[in-house]
Amino acid sequence: MMHSKTPTSLVQSIEFITGFHRKTSVMTYLGAPICDGRIKVLYFDEMLTKIRKKLAGGKTYHGPSRPLQYGHLSDAAVSVPITVLQNINRLIAKFFWGSHDGKPKRNWVSWKAICRPVWEGGMGIRNIDAVVTSFRLKGLWNGVVNNSIWASFIRGKYSIDIINLAGYVPPRTASKFWKECTKLISVLVENSAWEVGHGNINFWLENWSNAGILAEMLPGTLHSTSISLREVIEVDFNIPGLTDASTLHMHNLYESRLSAGSDKRLWAWTSNGIFSVKSAFEKIREVSPLCPFARFYWANFVPKKLSVFFWRAINKAIPVDVRIQNCAISLASGCVCCVPRSIESFDHLFLHVNIAAPLWDYFAPPFGIHREDYLDFWDFIWAWFNVSPGGSQMGSLATFIPLAIMWETWWERNHRIHNDHPSGIISIRYKVLNWIQDINPSLKVSRQSPSSIRNVLHTCRITLTSVRRKPIKILRWSQPPPGYFILNTDGSASYSSAAGGGVVRDYHGKIVTAFHRFYGSGTSNLAESRALLDGLGLCMQLEIRRIAVRVDSSLVASWFHYKYDVPWALRRWWHKIRELAQGLDLVVGHVYRELNAPADFMAAMGLSSRSDCNFMSNFPSPLVGLARLDRMGIPYIRLG
Repeated sequence: MMHSKTPTSLVQSIEFITGFHRKTSVMTYLGAPICDGRIKVLYFDEMLTKIRKKLAGGKTYHGPSRPLQYGHLSDAAVSVPITVLQNINRLIAKFFWGSHDGKPKRNWVSWKAICRPVWEGGMGIRNIDAVVTSFRLKGLWNGVVNNSIWASFIRGKYSIDIINLAGYVPPRTASKFWKECTKLISVLVENSAWEVGHGNINFWLENWSNAGILAEMLPGTLHSTSISLREVIEVDFNIPGLTDASTLHMHNLYESRLSAGSDKRLWAWTSNGIFSVKSAFEKIREVSPLCPFARFYWANFVPKKLSVFFWRAINKAIPVDVRIQNCAISLASGCVCCVPRSIESFDHLFLHVNIAAPLWDYFAPPFGIHREDYLDFWDFIWAWFNVSPGGSQMGSLATFIPLAIMWETWWERNHRIHNDHPSGIISIRYKVLNWIQDINPSLKVSRQSPSSIRNVLHTCRITLTSVRRKPIKILRWSQPPPGYFILNTDGSASYSSAAGGGVVRDYHGKIVTAFHRFYGSGTSNLAESRALLDGLGLCMQLEIRRIAVRVDSSLVASWFHYKYDVPWALRRWWHKIRELAQGLDLVVGHVYRELNAPADFMAAMGLSSRSDCNFMSNFPSPLVGLARLDRMGIPYIRLG
């Protein structure tokens, strides 16, 4: 594409040299339109046509997934008009709900609700608006964080001051794409962490301590938005207006920083600190309350058409007469499954009607459930879903049977609505039994069912599925290599609180020392890492240099042996572990949890007492008993 006033001779020369032909209006490259001037909606007609053809090739919807990939659109360095995104959403919604005589059917559930994850009551489709925003954030991240030539060019062209990024305003001459990206600067800053090097980071408006942004932690403090961490360090945190307590707190934050050779911005929501669109999408999307039914009706053994039908039911998208009347449609209600006819409501059709009621009364009693005990349909279904432990054959059948009964009830109701020959209750029950008998062989049973399973098997005319037994392993404590002490450490985390503990024993298994620590808020991986650090530090204090370390976290053992990268949030502790390891003769290995019982006991003690303690004598009685059992060679039994 060239300007309209470009000399013809120059155009011909370029065509001859490159072999390209001149485009006069708009061209498409990698799925995105390239044009001179404002991007118009009509430039996306070709892409919308492809989407229509793609959707026309699919006959039915097969459950939670992403029907289309938007990568060429979302990642394009163009500003996509809102109208185009709305048209794409309409096309997919039309595909989902279907059409009749070329006209789309009623959308019973909002597109916003459909685009929630399945565990939040949606269909697991990603909203294209949030996807595009995630890719815009990726473009901003690449422009601000990367060290590529393109990123340097962007920072220079748009005069981006990294230290004052939070207050950056794009110039009026910036492209519309870049202006859209800069609207997400606050999102980028709030979700960033830092490896601190020289300290050329905004002191107040960046999360350099990885504990929060100081301007938000101290909202009443007057501060200069342009001061850097390096400048604050040079004056030893003596900032006018700060109390002594605040100054001490900032000193502590600086001492606990994640240090590195140079300043580096990290994405806080990935373990390696590298930006990912997936994690950005999870932070950008609107979060909804969890749906308690989702884990049941989306189970792998449930056919997707039954899952989708049940999803429609919980979202009031089953067009019974009363639901249609609620849409301001004049309709005389009469249930075709009743004589005499009653008003067709959802509860009436699926709980009390002459089709559903006999089916419930036949299949429910063997499970210990009785329809008459429930006035609300969803309370009745919840009782089914929770009648037996998940993973058991009885629990899986109790999840599946209500869905099959609802499906066959709706199927028969529609047959009668269209004046087809009605089926008898015996025939409908036979269809439900066929569903059960077809699905039973595919059930993966991992837990034992209650004894009442015999009644269920007899009623459903199926056989018992045996529980998949895990192989049994016999484990015994083993001595460390000659001349070594053995250090067992473990971490414990519950309700966002973390603690750790460990025990040091000599070659014969006698306890030398033990400890427990409370770490406050944290994860199990943090607890495991800090427990290892504290155990090594205690050995250094006791001048124990030759140590066989045993941990029950294979991940911690892999981190020590450099098999996996340590998450950025734990690097601070692992830097200290590496420093201690240089002065010790260590043999680090993984053991099963059963063989780490003494350390597990100490970690649990730290979590329950929420305190720190070293034991040099008078060890806790349970710890002494566990160590004695290990020395005696008493085996542990492990399944799997």
